[in-house]
Amino acid sequence: MPFARFLFCLCVLLFTCHLGTTNAKSFFKLGSRAASCQIVVDHSGHGNFSSIQSAIDNIPSNNKNWVCIFIKAGIYREKVRIPYEKPFIILKGVGKRKTQIIWDDHESLAASPTFASFADNVVVKCMSFVNSYNSPRSDNKNPRMPAVAAMVAGDKTAFYRCGFSGVQDTLWDDQGRHYFDRCTIEGAVDFIFGGGQSIYE
Repeated sequence: MPFARFLFCLCVLLFTCHLGTTNAKSFFKLGSRAASCQIVVDHSGHGNFSSIQSAIDNIPSNNKNWVCIFIKAGIYREKVRIPYEKPFIILKGVGKRKTQIIWDDHESLAASPTFASFADNVVVKCMSFVNSYNSPRSDNKNPRMPAVAAMVAGDKTAFYRCGFSGVQDTLWDDQGRHYFDRCTIEGAVDFIFGGGQSIYE
């Protein structure tokens, strides 16, 4: 979709005018190796942190420079939340089949997301978000309830080669401008919903 890509690039150009020179340059280099990762997460304990949330919590509030968190291969059984006061975060895994974040919350729509991002300027690469409630569908008798894999409410957020898996309400594209490139989204009921202004390619 050349026209859709043009519109997205135009939006990126407009909002980077409000950033500092360093931040603007960093954003356009996110697709290359120029955005090096300063923080390493390894669930086996061979990184700076063993959980993704602890790495995010370590980033100062109101950060104004891009911070990259490299997440090694593994299944991370945790809920991950990027609060609104922590922008300019890059989460980089090693592949959507190799770096997986899994949880099974389903008590309410708002509380259920395995991954929730409220901050502006967030980039996520090469990982999967799974809400395992009611999965697999064929061999459980649980009542069908909203069980969100990912919720995105911040502006200027991009996902590259990511996976989103659930049964009901998989991806909550809540609000803001978002870009999804070569992502896989799986579900049975309302697997994409919300009021976000997004491009899916």
